[in-house]
Amino acid sequence: MRIPGVYLNLMAVVLLISLASCRDNRMNQKPLIPLAKGNYWVYKGSYNGKPVTLNTRVTELKKRGNLTFAVLVGFPTDILSGDDWEPSEWGLLVTGDQHYYKCISPKTDSLRKSFLDNNNILAGLFSDSEIFMEALYDTGQTFGEAAQLTREDGNYFWKVTERHAYDASAISGLKILGPFDRFTLTYKTLADDMTMDMVPGIGMVRYRYCHHGTAGELDIKLVETGLK
Repeated sequence: MRIPGVYLNLMAVVLLISLASCRDNRMNQKPLIPLAKGNYWVYKGSYNGKPVTLNTRVTELKKRGNLTFAVLVGFPTDILSGDDWEPSEWGLLVTGDQHYYKCISPKTDSLRKSFLDNNNILAGLFSDSEIFMEALYDTGQTFGEAAQLTREDGNYFWKVTERHAYDASAISGLKILGPFDRFTLTYKTLADDMTMDMVPGIGMVRYRYCHHGTAGELDIKLVETGLK
């Protein structure tokens, strides 16, 4: 049976539209965490009922091939140290805007040296247990240490639990145009729960922590940012 030419033309048009849509989606993808030297995020909220402010800033940035290594100062868990907490230095190694691995000193220092050594092939820098974040797509997505992903209790790996449109109009200093999607991720252990709201193109817009035993409840939201 011969297929009518009109039907074939219609199929071709649908295929072209689908391919164009996929190409546009790839072109419009925003990096999950925009990393440029000098980028900063200001968070305000409360820890155990007391007001807190956290400033996070990118202080160094190095690139080699599809790898990006950023050094930042200030992470939400710093606040959990107590009234005299100080912002800590930490690092992010990003592979092709897909996988984000987090480290702290002294590993931050060793990565600096590795990136500056052109003879270093940069092999074996991280393990899957050190993954901090990955490109986000939809609810139900999970990532983390491979050995933990099969746990039936849902503990010790990240899970995307919600995806919604995000209104960024309340964030001071934001110059990036939307639309934006907000992804809510949870990480649960026997001792505590962590919840992060991530918005591609902006980064983390909310962080919540709750300890199951001793008093420890943190909730901070992004109020100001400066992104290049």
